[in-house]
Amino acid sequence: MNTSLKLDRIAEQMDVVLTQIFRQYVSLGSPTKLGGLRFLDVECSKTFAFEKTRVADDGVGTLLVLSAPYDGKAEDIRHLLEAGPHGKDIQHLEVRASSDAGKSDKLFIEVGYYTPTSEWLTDENIIAYANEHKSVNSHDALIGILETKLIPIASELMSFLIDQIRINTKNKEAERN
Repeated sequence: MNTSLKLDRIAEQMDVVLTQIFRQYVSLGSPTKLGGLRFLDVECSKTFAFEKTRVADDGVGTLLVLSAPYDGKAEDIRHLLEAGPHGKDIQHLEVRASSDAGKSDKLFIEVGYYTPTSEWLTDENIIAYANEHKSVNSHDALIGILETKLIPIASELMSFLIDQIRINTKNKEAERN
């Protein structure tokens, strides 16, 4: 049996969980003045973000959404992302202009990875987690499960994006020189 989950509320809680790894990236770079879960990677001087988590179209999972700068073709980035970690889970990919004033010529990718949130948060899994960790309530267990499942995926994906942008930035600089 599974209690009906309000995935929009779970998505909001996932954003809160993401602040834990956001701190790790900010410590290596700096937060942007726009706030949110955006940070500047000092090594490549590019802005990355954990965007708002969304409910997936199937109503059962959520989309973990990340954004990164991009200056190539949409087909190229799709191929690169699909070959990367969790590439089979991509359900949203958009190339968009920057929303910053005066920077509409800068492009960003926004990529959404499907996470099987309802599968992670079954009643049985929540009860088992609460019993194993001596959690006093189901909310603490829910947060613990999200931290256990979401943080490694989000960290792996953001690290991959940063590495790819750093490589691309170095290659572009070498071409200019």
